[in-house]
Amino acid sequence: MGMDLGGIRARMEAAAKEMREGAADGLEEWAEYVLQQSSQLVPIEEGTLQNSGTVEVDRADLKAAVGYGNGGARDYAVRQHEDLSLRHDSGRSGKYLERPAMQSRAVGEQIIGDAIKRRLG
Repeated sequence: MGMDLGGIRARMEAAAKEMREGAADGLEEWAEYVLQQSSQLVPIEEGTLQNSGTVEVDRADLKAAVGYGNGGARDYAVRQHEDLSLRHDSGRSGKYLERPAMQSRAVGEQIIGDAIKRRLG
């Protein structure tokens, strides 16, 4: 009885590719989730900082970045995030990005797992 090792290898490689794509899908979904959660905490005066939120995903390296403050507003965004002595409106705070990212780890794992399952059918 012969075994089709080439066919098995091809199916394994296809499954591995789908798993990686699923992980990238899930990573992007998680990053969007963190952006949405952080936008509820980001200091708001005129809405400029809140409206500058971005998500960037490097699907090849499975890395995601969530950030605020494009261009010249970057220094402002960092100060608002790091300086805990600043006063903010009710419900708004410094560490507006770090807290949601850390608190959503279990959610992120679930999102990524679900995305992989969707890819694998």
